[in-house]
Amino acid sequence: RAHEGGRRHAALLQVFERATAGFGWSRPSRSALADTTVYTVLSAEQATVARDWISALVAALPHLLTVQAGISAPAAATELAVARTEADECLALQEGTAVLVPPAYEESWDDLVLRRLRAAAGTGRTPHRGAVAELREHDRAHGTAYVATLRAWLQERGEPGRIAEQLGVHENTVRYRMRRMAELTDLRLDDVHKRFAMMIELAIL
Repeated sequence: RAHEGGRRHAALLQVFERATAGFGWSRPSRSALADTTVYTVLSAEQATVARDWISALVAALPHLLTVQAGISAPAAATELAVARTEADECLALQEGTAVLVPPAYEESWDDLVLRRLRAAAGTGRTPHRGAVAELREHDRAHGTAYVATLRAWLQERGEPGRIAEQLGVHENTVRYRMRRMAELTDLRLDDVHKRFAMMIELAIL
């Protein structure tokens, strides 16, 4: 996708025109314009080849244009529909983050899985009960930092030193907060499924 300030369609047409420059089979790629996206098929198995092609395309365009791209996994002709979905996911990943290099599906799998989980967890209403909801309410009412502490605990797998470093507090402060949190709500940090669910819930806050 491409845009120039608030103008998207004109920029997109410039990208498509450049991507299809050349004559017939002399072009190393085949491109198609669908809705607001230019899709290109390259004969390559490495994401670096696709990135080089994108870089060359961008270099040939006016500097005011902003181009964002996503790269699918290698695909056979019968898998192009799946590859398009993969490329769309990677494009959305770049559009939604500060990633400068066009993401490739297989390289970005961890980020894509988390993005899918956030999307799934974000459907429907946010629960008003449960450990995360109750700690958020306590933070709002009392100015505590229990949600941030819980997030750090989950990220650092309960290691007080690393949690304290991440939060910028003393280890004893971490231990005190964890005791208070256990008194305020049913954390059940020994339950792997509860921990995983809380990590996803915290990721969409």
